[in-house]
Amino acid sequence: MSFGIPTVFVSMATGTQGGALARQLRGLGWNVRATVRDIHQPKAKALLEIGVHLTPGDWDDVVALRAALTGCTKAFIGYTANLLDFEAAPRRARLTVRLAREAGVTQAICTTTLGTAMLDEGKEPLIAPTPLFAQHFASKRFVEQAIEDGGFDSWTVLRPGFFMGNFLDPKVWYGYADVPRKGEWANVMTPDLPLGLIDHEYIAKFAAAAFQDPVKFNGIRAGLVTEELPVQEMLDQLAVAIGDGRTLKAHFMTDEEIDKAVASNSWAVFSRERCVRYMGNLANTKELEKLVPGLTTFGQYLERESELVKSTYLLA
Repeated sequence: MSFGIPTVFVSMATGTQGGALARQLRGLGWNVRATVRDIHQPKAKALLEIGVHLTPGDWDDVVALRAALTGCTKAFIGYTANLLDFEAAPRRARLTVRLAREAGVTQAICTTTLGTAMLDEGKEPLIAPTPLFAQHFASKRFVEQAIEDGGFDSWTVLRPGFFMGNFLDPKVWYGYADVPRKGEWANVMTPDLPLGLIDHEYIAKFAAAAFQDPVKFNGIRAGLVTEELPVQEMLDQLAVAIGDGRTLKAHFMTDEEIDKAVASNSWAVFSRERCVRYMGNLANTKELEKLVPGLTTFGQYLERESELVKSTYLLA
């Protein structure tokens, strides 16, 4: 380890957000450490190739976490949602915070979801979430509280909106498969309301900026949305990027269809959560542009990810 070069623990390093951050931090010449369940998987090997130090183990492995946090002064903390165990993410956050403090970490950034802003004072939603997702948002808020109360010199909370990558491989197959298979997306938005979109590379860019200036970003809870687009316009842009002449249609669900999805205990957020119609109001793009310039539009995202767009839709 080179003296004076920051060393950062990055959770979810083989995932979308953590992977983007690991690459950006290595691009700065920083040391990056992480845990990974399978060190032989392709994404883990790609991290090793750029110099990320990986420790085999999962989020509940105390020995692995302690080893990965050794020598770190900064930590990026986040966990995939578990709708079968809402205690999992807060439990893991508290464990990681404890081990991070023991290791000497002084700055922590966590990533949750834009929906947790509904729990902030004065941010009551125009439409309340269903009980399932109220629990989900509360679980993510407990993660934030673990970081905020963790005793770090600096903490920052990131709350991403709807991922632009949800329509591309591999995310598209987990809740949005009708888009490539049927050319249609059933959703709870309305034709006139825009959807708050976020590019995962901007999440990493924001986190990297915060790591470089812990004083400026201390205590910030940032709702991350880089562009707001009506759903049909978004799908039209995606269809053009695919480039084979197809059309993609937004199906705006009726209240009856939404109620039926809720009654069936569907886990697909956009087939049950009317509250997402106004979630974009929880982010301020003008303030984001001041803090970390260069908000990605959906068109710019599609151009950058053109190969993945084509492999998702033309080779599926």
